[in-house]
Amino acid sequence: MKITAVKTYKLSVPTGQEIDDSKTGQMHRSTTKTWLLLKLETDVGIDGWGDATGEWLVPMAEAALHDWIPLLLDRNPLEVVALTEDIAARSPWKGGPVFGTALAAVNMALYDITGKAWKVPVHTLLGGKRRDRIRCYSNGGNYTDPVKAVESALKNKARGWAGTKGNPLEGRTWPMDMAAVEVSCDCVQAVREAVGDDHEILLDAHGSPIPELSIALAQRIARFRPLFFEEPVKVGSVDALAEVSRQSPIPIATGEKLFTVEAFRPLIDRRACAVLQPDVTHCFGITTMLEIARLAEYQQMLMAPHNTCSPVGHAATLQADAVMNNFLIQEVTGVYFQCYDRYADHDWVVADGHLNVSDRPGLGIEVKEIDIAAMPYQRMPYRQYHHEDGSWKGW
Repeated sequence: MKITAVKTYKLSVPTGQEIDDSKTGQMHRSTTKTWLLLKLETDVGIDGWGDATGEWLVPMAEAALHDWIPLLLDRNPLEVVALTEDIAARSPWKGGPVFGTALAAVNMALYDITGKAWKVPVHTLLGGKRRDRIRCYSNGGNYTDPVKAVESALKNKARGWAGTKGNPLEGRTWPMDMAAVEVSCDCVQAVREAVGDDHEILLDAHGSPIPELSIALAQRIARFRPLFFEEPVKVGSVDALAEVSRQSPIPIATGEKLFTVEAFRPLIDRRACAVLQPDVTHCFGITTMLEIARLAEYQQMLMAPHNTCSPVGHAATLQADAVMNNFLIQEVTGVYFQCYDRYADHDWVVADGHLNVSDRPGLGIEVKEIDIAAMPYQRMPYRQYHHEDGSWKGW
């Protein structure tokens, strides 16, 4: 078997968000999100799909994939890890989001082809699934005021998700804005009272507050039992992350902005947090995600992979989740999931907070190529994320 063609498709899908043009410190949002899909064709009629969704990185990741066409054509796609590592070895630069995102798509597509060729799901190639269903929560919780927070959480609970993740502290207007802590605390309390004890609360501060503000929030809301507090500090200081973990009564999670095993290793070695969140579309694919999970398992850390991607990346993530010993819960973007069937044929069903693990060959989906080829594309606008005085407040 040989690879005979390499194709890419980029498209924009609705986010369900409204653009916020205020000057109050809120993050400006975009109404669409860009996906970049990779298709590898073979001489035996078996195709494989990968996801190189990098949001603002789509043009760069697509350029990398096209640059690698000579490295992919006429190669045996069944040599998944060897071929992926061969491409990585060709460059002296081993990390970074563009490289990791492009190579992730290749890795997924090769696994997809191999599973289809052997007529088995990818989780069988990876050693066999440990679970038949994946516990999932939806992001998209609104933490601007308690009424909106409750509304979004109840909507996710009614749709069958195990929990709702929202973004606390987004409205802060300066680094030590305790009023933002109060608003976030009110939102968390209102959500817990509305959803009861059988729906998880998850928090994501987008890696922008200073440690002291995140610690203050964590200590205030611990009594409402959030499952974890994600990215409470900026990426870059393991000491800051470890300090928040030490003082927070809520488990701390991070990892979506890290791409290599080497980047995760300091966090794992120090057990600087409780939960790791690599994204399969950025961390060089399924192979590397599972390597990170195995290293984390030695430190008794749990895995809750990041996921805001297309049905292709979603499928790859679930295949990896199925074989992890230390899996905790999976992120799903509910607004995207509701329209996945427009872009791919799949057999996922939300039930009792879980998604089923597909036993279809390969990644378990069939991309609707004609439909995605007809989708429009526009570059995502860069976000504005400022304090009230105009200074940049993080991301």
